[in-house]
Amino acid sequence: MPRTVLGLFFTFGLSMASIVLVLTRYASPLGHIVFELDGRTRAIYDPFTRPPAANAIADTNIRPVKAHTQIPDACLDEWVSFGRWKGSCIRVPVEESVIDLVYIWVNGSDVLHWESRADLLESLSYSTRNARFRQHDELRHSLRSAFKNTKTWKNSVWHIITADVPDPDEFDDDQRLGLVPQWLDLDRAWAGGENGEPPVYMYHDSEIFHLTSIPGHTPTIEEVEKWRASVLPTFNSMAVESQLPHMNPDVVSENIIYLNDDQFFVLPLPPSAFHSALYGPVIRLYASFMVQADVSGDADGGGEWRSLGWSAHILNQRFGIRGRAYIGHNARSLSLPLMHETALMFGDYFALTPMSQFRGSHDVSSEFEVNTVFTATHFVMERHREALLWSWVVAKWGGARGLLDGELKDAMWLELGADDGRDELRRNTTQRTSNDDVLLNMRAAGLEQPQSDRPEKRANTTYLFVSLDGFTSNYERRAKEVLLSRNDCIGESKEAAWTVFRRLAVEKPHCGDAVIVALTDASPHGLSIFLPPHTSSVPVAVPAILPLIMPSSSPPLPENPRGFAVRLIHRYAYTIADTPAAFFGVETAEQGRMYLSWLHADLALLCVNDDLYDDAMNLTQGDAMLREWFGNKWPDRLAYEK
Repeated sequence: MPRTVLGLFFTFGLSMASIVLVLTRYASPLGHIVFELDGRTRAIYDPFTRPPAANAIADTNIRPVKAHTQIPDACLDEWVSFGRWKGSCIRVPVEESVIDLVYIWVNGSDVLHWESRADLLESLSYSTRNARFRQHDELRHSLRSAFKNTKTWKNSVWHIITADVPDPDEFDDDQRLGLVPQWLDLDRAWAGGENGEPPVYMYHDSEIFHLTSIPGHTPTIEEVEKWRASVLPTFNSMAVESQLPHMNPDVVSENIIYLNDDQFFVLPLPPSAFHSALYGPVIRLYASFMVQADVSGDADGGGEWRSLGWSAHILNQRFGIRGRAYIGHNARSLSLPLMHETALMFGDYFALTPMSQFRGSHDVSSEFEVNTVFTATHFVMERHREALLWSWVVAKWGGARGLLDGELKDAMWLELGADDGRDELRRNTTQRTSNDDVLLNMRAAGLEQPQSDRPEKRANTTYLFVSLDGFTSNYERRAKEVLLSRNDCIGESKEAAWTVFRRLAVEKPHCGDAVIVALTDASPHGLSIFLPPHTSSVPVAVPAILPLIMPSSSPPLPENPRGFAVRLIHRYAYTIADTPAAFFGVETAEQGRMYLSWLHADLALLCVNDDLYDDAMNLTQGDAMLREWFGNKWPDRLAYEK
């Protein structure tokens, strides 16, 4: 039966002033909660009960990369060793990666969301930019752009994470109302569209928030309840991003593209533009913009700069000090199992991130927000580097004894290409480019290649660097020179192989970088020089991983060191690539029209960010311009649009 309620309603373009409206609430036949004003629907909600605290403890099991487990040991050994998909691999079936899209979305003008947000801002004595919550129908058109340009992808599913609010009709705070795009027919979307549109699944913040902790500790029910009371509701997209690793792996593909609703696909792209079983996730970086660690908290917390500096710091603690490249702000490719592993490694930091219920609001030293995309992306690169160094130092040279004496170190030094008896190795390198083999390998594996000879019709993605070439300190290309001191990096005296590994991997990262470049320079293809000899055919249990926290002494050597090393290295395979992309921060309608008139014919990825000035006329004009442009660019309705 309909009920009349009072509520605050915020319409686009108005200041955050209270407007009391008389709304009618009723439950639809399909169970949704509907609010009407004068007989017109103003909001639709998805009612649900927040999961119990016991269900909000993060799963601590390290997940395998399923696509890798389908590659036989002999083929994977050949692939990692030589970087060519032939021989033992030639009849191995490889499928295009199944890739899901994951969005986070909020309608800041929603009546209940606006009330909840205003109440929390007042209680915190905090202010935030309205632009973070405005929407110009971007999500609808982003989904349209995705359908138009990923039609060839198999078994893709789209996932939308939205905010939720307390049900004002219930006294129990566990009864929640999840926001729903009013134009989306949820009762049809889960099955996909009759024109081939992928299924759409909806989640709400209170359903996906899971508490992580330091590795080895399982939170108690009391800790979970206290944490959830401190972090929810959230109005911080970075808090929601920190929970993406906990999406259900039985429902969400292990390969995802994470998007904000203002990010769009402009041209058709193959799956290999984002992921493949051969080369891993495809990363797009700004190599000229290196992020340095910053523990001061002085950077702008309302943007992403404080979180980037803090994330660089926690990566330095675990993997060694270096600058790390900024991740392009467009559709971002991520591995769900590796993102989950990242959240477990840095569990306490991920748990502290949602303490900022608004971006930057929890301004407490050592408790700043983690930038999940930045951290999870560089985690993969660093774990691959770590895998190479472990394989060479511990598995190959340390062996079962785990000790390196002077004679073994002499042999290691010679393998690096140094002259016996000299402390310094210094030479120019050859430019190893395994990415030149991408087209041949993709053809051999039966996969659609990422490059295009018609870049105005199908997006052109160029692989700049593949992890089969080892590691690069500037994340774009290999160093042109090897500079290595034996005394500083390898040492002379007898010591545990694990000690040398730790030195190269974390304590003196410049040494580890130089070792990897020297070794890859010694062979034209693949990573065979890093691998221990074949000594066992015992199958390797997956996932093959090294400890999350770097221990002071070595874990037991695996029964099959080579097989373990091969699976470990390939687990963290990745690619650095370039795809034509553009990012525009739109401040006025006129500026937006100018920016959007500049789009090149080969542009594949686009982000149109709302930076509109908070002036009523400017907001109204800017909103009208953006909606008109989006509608003209992607006019074709999805089958499950109302």
